[in-house]
Amino acid sequence: MYTACLISAWLVFGVIVAGNGNIAVVQDPAGSRGAPPVKRNVQISLDVDAGVLIENWEGKRLGVDFKTGKALDEIAGARVITHETSSTFVLPFDKSGKFYQLSIDVKSECTANLSMTGPGFVTGFHNLSLRPREIQKLGLASNGAALTFTSSRAGSGPQIFLTAQSARDQPSYRFEVTAASLDTGKTVSVSTDMIAGRLLFNADDTNKVQFSVMMRRTNPGGIRGTYQHHDISFARTNRYAMKFNSWDGKGELCFYDLCDGCEKEPCTKLKNESLK
Repeated sequence: MYTACLISAWLVFGVIVAGNGNIAVVQDPAGSRGAPPVKRNVQISLDVDAGVLIENWEGKRLGVDFKTGKALDEIAGARVITHETSSTFVLPFDKSGKFYQLSIDVKSECTANLSMTGPGFVTGFHNLSLRPREIQKLGLASNGAALTFTSSRAGSGPQIFLTAQSARDQPSYRFEVTAASLDTGKTVSVSTDMIAGRLLFNADDTNKVQFSVMMRRTNPGGIRGTYQHHDISFARTNRYAMKFNSWDGKGELCFYDLCDGCEKEPCTKLKNESLK
């Protein structure tokens, strides 16, 4: 049985998230002056019926113990919202970016989408290929700045995406990274450094991994620019940095090899393949 579900649109944490992944910050017209501080959370949503176990940076767990089948509720302030074919986990937001580690187990083969929504960001995975008796491992930074995917079998990974908006007068970004030809048990890591204007991505596979990258920038006036490049594989150790903060909105971008001793090497300019 092969199933797939899609998330359309929702409003949460003062962020409107459309089906295409764009985000917009919403202001409270009534204001919140004088009100007690609101405790911020992140919301992890999975659109298929699956067993999920989440572990925080202190070893506390939420979800299902796969060995015993027992429900676990060890994370203070967290809760689970279950539906017939989906589940949502509400967890504390931590601005330091400590990781939530996820394990996913399914009873039938399916393709899934998982997202984490928090203050000013949406991150997640599209087209996760899940199979019975294969525990899928994921990592999500609680501030939305980083994600990890560990392959449960050899092959291509899912689309890993991050969106971010720092302020209403600054551009918003959506990044998508996919990796091909991963060995079993190897991990892909993707993160953003919005201050330095860099997208970082790597794989701990000793074999060459081919990456594909897409970036969409939306300026405050609504003008969009898209950059895309496939089959990135020039780095010695599958570690890359993409410099995006000085992009002209149409042309090439600078990529850097992050191997040991490569810091002073010039950038490798890769063309924008989204241009016709």
